[in-house]
Amino acid sequence: MFALSAALALAVTPCPPSALCAGDETLLVISANEARAAAALDAGLAAREHFAAVFGETPVPTAIVEDIALYPGITLELQAAGYVVKPWISPGAMREALEAQLRPALQAAMADASPQTVDNAVQAAVERRVGQNEQIRHGEAIIAHELGHIWMIHAFDWPDTAVPGERSYGAAGAPDWMDETAAVLMETGALTTERRTALCALLPDSIEDTLALYFSMEHPMINMARQVAAQRDAALAASGGDRSAPQIMMITRQVEAGDDALMTDAGYYYALTRAFVDYVVNQTGSEPVFASLAAALAGGQTLDDWLAAGVEGLPGNEMELIDGLGAYVTQQCQA
Repeated sequence: MFALSAALALAVTPCPPSALCAGDETLLVISANEARAAAALDAGLAAREHFAAVFGETPVPTAIVEDIALYPGITLELQAAGYVVKPWISPGAMREALEAQLRPALQAAMADASPQTVDNAVQAAVERRVGQNEQIRHGEAIIAHELGHIWMIHAFDWPDTAVPGERSYGAAGAPDWMDETAAVLMETGALTTERRTALCALLPDSIEDTLALYFSMEHPMINMARQVAAQRDAALAASGGDRSAPQIMMITRQVEAGDDALMTDAGYYYALTRAFVDYVVNQTGSEPVFASLAAALAGGQTLDDWLAAGVEGLPGNEMELIDGLGAYVTQQCQA
């Protein structure tokens, strides 16, 4: 048994000897670091309470495992014990992965530089990437975000329509905007403020056009990854390279406004999701209204169907909702 401040603790059968395991029957955290285990558990317990309040469902038993590669076989053991497993990465492991990714490119670009100069450049690039990473800057809120994805797909039994090998992100049978709605609903604190600010910083000329695209498109990272993969495969085919070999995909983007940002920037997509959540709660006075929406979509209905059935405080169709949401966003950003 491990004593963690502000957290429940227990001995768990699959707990590796070298790890700390904390939680209860439905939420488990495994980490090599006591402080990180306690922080992750606090975030998870708060998210579990929030999810149950919003969606009226008890989340599926979940295990958050930090640096899962340290514990060979743990995934199968946890699954056998009834947990859904969510791998997590520590700041240290993230730095190691980024260094392994960045060093070869910088060595090639700085072929005439001394080893110390290259090493300094690598470390500066790694720290810059880490400093920009939401998972580091808003760790607890991002844990809650990821749990929202897992819990919604299990709570509403979304049909898995993903083609094997094509896509395995979030709730495969749910519209991407609803998948992110469940996740963004779980976020709190500074990250929520940052989402609102980010949208206003890139407010397009026609927010309604951007919102219409938002409710019909795939998650921008899926779109970008598919494009980058196609470009990579074409380049390998032209050079005679092995397309079956593992590849590291580095995706870069320029920050644009409106639809350009929406197609390339996951953060902008999340900012629009935050605006949608804020608007619905403002109009209805209720977060649990999203449970009704999730159930309707999981049952094969559309957003338009749900609105047409009558939701107090909301317009009767998707086009009117987009107009109302656009006016709300514009008003909030002007304020």
